[in-house]
Amino acid sequence: MVEAPRVGIIANLSKSGAKDLLADLLARFEAASIEVTLEQKTAGLAGQSEGLSLEEFIEVVDVIVVLGGDGTILWLLRQLREKVKPLAAINTGTLGFLTCATEEESGTLVSALATGDYQRTDRIILSGSFLLNGEKKEDFVALNEVTFSRGVGARVIHVEAWVNGRMANRYTGDGLIVATPTGSTAYSLSAGGPLVQPGADVFVITPICPHTLADRPLVVGAGSQVSLKAPEQRDDLALYIDGRLLAEFSEPAEVQLELVSFTLPLISLPDQDFYTVLHRKMGWAGSAI
Repeated sequence: MVEAPRVGIIANLSKSGAKDLLADLLARFEAASIEVTLEQKTAGLAGQSEGLSLEEFIEVVDVIVVLGGDGTILWLLRQLREKVKPLAAINTGTLGFLTCATEEESGTLVSALATGDYQRTDRIILSGSFLLNGEKKEDFVALNEVTFSRGVGARVIHVEAWVNGRMANRYTGDGLIVATPTGSTAYSLSAGGPLVQPGADVFVITPICPHTLADRPLVVGAGSQVSLKAPEQRDDLALYIDGRLLAEFSEPAEVQLELVSFTLPLISLPDQDFYTVLHRKMGWAGSAI
């Protein structure tokens, strides 16, 4: 008999329906004889007082059930970093590409956790440092992508991409994206980058609206050290980490990227795989002929 994991629940309180979904989940876990631990604010949503701080919470759970969308997962990764536990997210947002269940499938998720009938994928993560005028300003991690782009109203920018100490290309255009396989279905895809299966150990360097047709996405091994270098520009540049603005600048800057030592474990239901998710959430159906 499979031993049920210690389950913790974290809810995005800003999502409509989170309170009702939480109450339903607690009843389902109780019926399955699975004890649940609630994060502090989530406990308040459930009308309970025994919730734990995030620091205490992460030490006593094996699996985190997240009520939210992709943004909630990204927030949780930023908070926990290497302490992150396997995440099973129920989508209460919009697309929810990283989530494993809808609100209607929450009962199926509870059953899967109780029986051990689920899948787990480990998503690679970028670790980066942002340097301005040669001085390190901030370290960060990125699950989806790191983006150098032009500021509001700016002209084209110039960014050099270096791989393992060698200059790969100098891009002129609206910007440059370095994406993980997880991020290949996000901004990079919209900019013309390839779809990459989550288990692939690669990063994708994708130009945004390049000035020349010769500039194309470049796929490099995940063991590579990638550096984006921006000489002094005429206008402001912006650095985004997973869609979140980290800095605006016009001075010479560099972003140093490499594979981080830990992964993000995501849980999915038995009937889900990468291609099923593409069909279901992105309408990827191919030709009708």
